[in-house]
Amino acid sequence: MQDEKRTILIVDDEEMVLDVEALMLERMGFKTLKANSSQKAYQLYRDKKDNIDLVILDMIMPGDNGAVIYKKLKRINSGIRVLISSGFWKDINVRAILSDGRNSFIQKPFKFAEFNKKIDSILSTK
Repeated sequence: MQDEKRTILIVDDEEMVLDVEALMLERMGFKTLKANSSQKAYQLYRDKKDNIDLVILDMIMPGDNGAVIYKKLKRINSGIRVLISSGFWKDINVRAILSDGRNSFIQKPFKFAEFNKKIDSILSTK
């Protein structure tokens, strides 16, 4: 079904970031789900994993950090695709997630064109 929109789950504790990223993604033609906590991210992913094509994940969050959330989501779906959205590239957890080969990183703040390119790249990888 070519007309069906792909869905992206955005995980970030900052409401403004969630809203801006959702707006960008909707402009690119995606449906979005938003989670402002690790618990909500886990619940949404567990309930809708078959419809979620990509997770955009902030690394620095209260409670479970991005690395912990990633491990929990990966237990639900070992084939999960993640775009890490963070200001901290040198974080050891970022490198561990990127070593998977299916995932990517985008440095905050980023431009629309760069965001679009990263998402296209991840979703086009088999």
